[in-house]
Amino acid sequence: MNPNQTSEQTTFDTIIIGAGLSGLYAARVLSKAGQRVAVLEARDRVGGLTCSQYNEYLGEYIDLGGAWLADNHARMHELVQEFNVPLIRQFVTGQEVTVDGETCHTGNVGSFPGRQAALPELQTAIAKLESALAGIDIDAPWNHAKADEFDAMTFAAWIEQNVETPATREFIAISTNAYFGVMPTEVSFLETLHLFKTCGDIIFMGDTHTGGQAAHMMGSQLVSEGLAATVNGVVSLSSPVRRIIQNDQGVIVECDETTWQGKQVICALPPVMINRLEFEPMLPAYRRAFHQRCPIGRYTKAILTYETPFWREQGLSGIATSLDNGMTGIFDLGDTESKHGVISILFGGEPSVRLDDASETERDQIILDQVVYALGELGRHPVEMVVQQWVNEHWSQGGACSYMTTGTLTTIGDRLWQPCGRIYWAGTHLSRVWRGYMEGACASGEAAAKAVLSCG
Repeated sequence: MNPNQTSEQTTFDTIIIGAGLSGLYAARVLSKAGQRVAVLEARDRVGGLTCSQYNEYLGEYIDLGGAWLADNHARMHELVQEFNVPLIRQFVTGQEVTVDGETCHTGNVGSFPGRQAALPELQTAIAKLESALAGIDIDAPWNHAKADEFDAMTFAAWIEQNVETPATREFIAISTNAYFGVMPTEVSFLETLHLFKTCGDIIFMGDTHTGGQAAHMMGSQLVSEGLAATVNGVVSLSSPVRRIIQNDQGVIVECDETTWQGKQVICALPPVMINRLEFEPMLPAYRRAFHQRCPIGRYTKAILTYETPFWREQGLSGIATSLDNGMTGIFDLGDTESKHGVISILFGGEPSVRLDDASETERDQIILDQVVYALGELGRHPVEMVVQQWVNEHWSQGGACSYMTTGTLTTIGDRLWQPCGRIYWAGTHLSRVWRGYMEGACASGEAAAKAVLSCG
């Protein structure tokens, strides 16, 4: 049923709260199993943290939210094929740029330009991380031999203890900013290890050949729109849920103007949004504590279009990172035959903080300055620039991924995936694979749906 359709029938097998990838993938699994499903979404669109806009100049979609796929993201690749979503291999021809203030270093893609002097220490630090990762059980990270020690410290504290030079510290710290929108001072080290482990490792996540940055979509929201059209039941937009009531007969979900009844609920929202809901009876204390101790990352993404990919003429790949937290990363979004230029510039974690309270004029100036530092003065004059600040998006309050603060995994972790009565949980933050990615969102939705089905 299409997302703009409604139904007079309000009794369903399962009610799903949230029409992002987790919720809609759960609806897909349940629909295929013959269940009648209601998906309730507060926004006036489906897609959650995927958000696509059609760009008239380019003649294709641009993505202001999730976009990248690794080659082993099996669920997402299946959906990309099913719904005919354009997928482009990451352009990597030419030199990569590292920005350090107003100084630029160039080198081959993946060679860490500007960091050669720090490479021996960087390799040692990565080896230490990999050693710690080896002891992480994805299903039970709290069983790590040093779980209590690692969960009591932040990732920043571990970096301080294990890395000496500022350049290497900066590079290691970039990882949580870039991938999850989280400053290393905010996140538990044990949680950081689990995040990395679910995605393979810290190197594979940033790999532009087969890893986390291997390919990007041009229209990721089209996947959610395709999934919504196949739901066996109803997708109700502009329907923010206010209260969830459990009783012996099932569940009652109250929106502003409608009430929905079902046998069970899958809550596919980030914890920061779950905190807005009223539950009757109250959720268990451990669950409420988890939602309070699991904030969401900060993320801003801008897409800039140009008459030509001018940086390619200068021998640059369009890939850039920053050592001074000016921005998180820049990527060329075109294919090898692109006539026009299009780049994505990302501000995750600490780099995003500078933009959060800036005026629109100040924000745009910061973004353009970073492009100019990396790619040259021609970057100051895009044909168009579109900016998405996820922290200011009312129904998200942030972007990338929710994360756990110190002391959370070791005290609450073993109950994270447990339902609370008739309420089940989904979201990329709860995935056992590729947390923070679209693949993780789908995997979590699938797991929640299977848990519902296993309980009859």
